[in-house]
Amino acid sequence: MFNKKISRLMMVSAMGALLLGCGSDSEESSDDVAYVQFYNASPNSTSTSLVLDDYSYTAVDFADAMPRYAYSTGSTELEIYGQDEDSETVTVYSDTVDLASDSNHLYVLYGDYHDPELLDINYSRDEMDELNADDDNDYSKMEVLVANVATDEGAFDTYISLDTQTIDEAVMLGNVPYSSYTSEQIFDTDDYIVYLTETGTKNVLYTTGSMSLTSETAYKLIIRNSFGAGDINVTIDSIDSTTTPVTYAALEATADYRVFNGLETQSIDVDVASKQETQYLYGISPFTVTAYQSTSFNDYGITTKDATSKAKLFDNLLVTFNQDEVKSLLIYQQEDSSVKGMVIEQDLRPRAFEYKVDVVNLAYDYDDLTVYFVRASETIETAEYTLTDLDFVEKLSLTLPEDDYEINIVYEADNGTQTLVYQSDSISFDGDSNYTFVLTPDTTSALGHRLTSLQ
Repeated sequence: MFNKKISRLMMVSAMGALLLGCGSDSEESSDDVAYVQFYNASPNSTSTSLVLDDYSYTAVDFADAMPRYAYSTGSTELEIYGQDEDSETVTVYSDTVDLASDSNHLYVLYGDYHDPELLDINYSRDEMDELNADDDNDYSKMEVLVANVATDEGAFDTYISLDTQTIDEAVMLGNVPYSSYTSEQIFDTDDYIVYLTETGTKNVLYTTGSMSLTSETAYKLIIRNSFGAGDINVTIDSIDSTTTPVTYAALEATADYRVFNGLETQSIDVDVASKQETQYLYGISPFTVTAYQSTSFNDYGITTKDATSKAKLFDNLLVTFNQDEVKSLLIYQQEDSSVKGMVIEQDLRPRAFEYKVDVVNLAYDYDDLTVYFVRASETIETAEYTLTDLDFVEKLSLTLPEDDYEINIVYEADNGTQTLVYQSDSISFDGDSNYTFVLTPDTTSALGHRLTSLQ
């Protein structure tokens, strides 16, 4: 059960948080401070924040981290704040921790947000800092460790090599079962590649691109859940002490795409072609969306034809599919009856209590639309959740709490006259998926437009 907290301003005593610079890597000598950092790896979480003795640090979203800060030593009450279904601040995790002098802690929230766990990555920088402080030698050292908090993905062996080398020349960082981390290892600062392999083998499952590990710092590599297109549903985030994590998708990962036909009267064929491969999708009916298709990362030219006459509708729309990306290709008609395409990225990560909602306007007869998400107790005038100024061939997004909503799309003229462009029945926003809606002209609909859900 979440423990609700009353929002308040908090005073920090002299024994509280010592914010010695924003995530500095400098090791100013002190006998009474430890160093703390927080990373949110709970896939369905809201934004969360580390709280020490009632001092709350800045909240971070999934796959984001706060910088490294100094904090006073001793017994410390640790909490993680998040939000509940009413958007109220709650404690989702609590414990008492002992912060030893000069210790380093990266606290990682992971697992299901409804019952999360916290991994304390307690590592040492002493040897690395001593080497870098040695004036008699021209050292430039960094250190690396790997943690695994990817739910349901098992254990991996981890290796590292220079980016000019292969797995055969790689050094093993360690085996990392779920909810564990390796010891830190020291290397020269340089550009590296990290590999994940099947346990006990060098059968590579995951290869990063070149990683710039060129600062004299501790790099914490976090294996976390991914919701992209790869066969292995993990990705690696590199966390140093100062900046937003850098994400490295697997070079082996594919991309996923689907096609929506927003044309009212034509079925279409679509060719998706690169120098390496071509995929063909045939007979996509009006107002329907295909299943997701898997393809290699590359730059592609998209050609669309009338499915009956084979007349070309447009040619060589450029689309780039990167590793682990998920995209939708939307085919639409312009006012002059010509046909075009646009591409949107899809966010498939589930959220607790809420949903990411995308609305795309492919109705050429309206710009500056307002989209109202109206609950049973609301009207358009009182609706809490809206999207404004939605133009033709534009996507806008918002986050909605779980509930039932009627979607009303309205155009307001310069003189204040309002036109109802579309009105839905009540829709229950529930389940594990986010939502994408596409507005298109539809002469068979009462208001002349259709809103298609691409679920």
